[in-house]
Amino acid sequence: MADTIKCPNCGANLTLNADTQMLDCPMCGASFDPSKLDVGVGELDGGSTQYSAQETPAADTDRAQPQAEQAEPAQEAPEQTEFICNACGAKLVTDSHTAATFCAFCGSPALVGKRLTDTFQPQFMIPFKYSRESAEEAFVKWAGKGKWTPFGFVSKKNVAKMTGLYVPFWLFDIKATVDVEGTGDKVSYSGNNQITETFEFDRKANLRWSHVPLDGETRVDDALMEAIEPFDFKGLIPYDYRYLPGFYADRYDQSPQDLAARATKRGMDGIDKAIKDSLKGKYDRYRIKKNMSKINSMDAYYALLPVWFLSYKYRNKFYYFTMNGQTGEVAGTVPVSPVKKMMFFFIVLGILAVITRFVLGLIMRGFWG
Repeated sequence: MADTIKCPNCGANLTLNADTQMLDCPMCGASFDPSKLDVGVGELDGGSTQYSAQETPAADTDRAQPQAEQAEPAQEAPEQTEFICNACGAKLVTDSHTAATFCAFCGSPALVGKRLTDTFQPQFMIPFKYSRESAEEAFVKWAGKGKWTPFGFVSKKNVAKMTGLYVPFWLFDIKATVDVEGTGDKVSYSGNNQITETFEFDRKANLRWSHVPLDGETRVDDALMEAIEPFDFKGLIPYDYRYLPGFYADRYDQSPQDLAARATKRGMDGIDKAIKDSLKGKYDRYRIKKNMSKINSMDAYYALLPVWFLSYKYRNKFYYFTMNGQTGEVAGTVPVSPVKKMMFFFIVLGILAVITRFVLGLIMRGFWG
């Protein structure tokens, strides 16, 4: 079993180039198509974890009791290493020859590596499309837009902690039924008189959403992950170890059962939006009299999605920057410099003092003139 991906020419370790989607050799300069290298990659055939929600009413979604089926076992994959952060306990997985430097979640260099012995079974993944250089440029541009960004914040020390991380996601395929009845009013005017016509309506439809992404990592801010959506799931492929070298993969700590409530809410929000969209423009106001809409079923798939992740500490508080490694969408929080705010205050105060002195001078000259 191979413990890494070797260059067929010189035997050096290959690393994925996100810009070209090729495996590059740092020794001889050769490049190879990952899909054409035979290295005994382990992958799943796309089995899902299915949940039953047949009796879940729209007005009582907390009664859903998802039941998981056993996913098919993964085939044997090349040797992988798990890095554990002594500071925050994060667990990062990569190939055995990728050197770990900083923890993606807390920025600590206190990482301890060991051979991965537990099961690591992603079903699908989207490979990185943006390189580290592109992520660093995006961070500098993004951070520079903050007028209160601290001096020296965009430094080599901070940027060096940028980590390419495959974040664990559960992709939910949700099937739902829309079944509502209500009344709608159409309002018109004849002179000064308001005329209201009331109509009854019903809406029935079958809905389906594919690949609704929910991250399965509690250390990752859900709002940040949603902020860099959407991913283009046309780029989804079966998990392929050949796209991992040079990057890290986080191990999920939330199961589909843990995320079932969030997935149900996303589905119910989708139902509400579909109802509102179907009534928009048809009535000036409406009332729902009976809503029997429900989630029928949810299938969950385990996938790794590419995210550039940077954590940094300022005045004893952690801040985060994330970039979608496939689309380039960015999100995060920038610290506020009290020094800059104080400088701005005194500048404004000085300008007001000059204006006040000028105005008072004009008044005094007019008084004595």
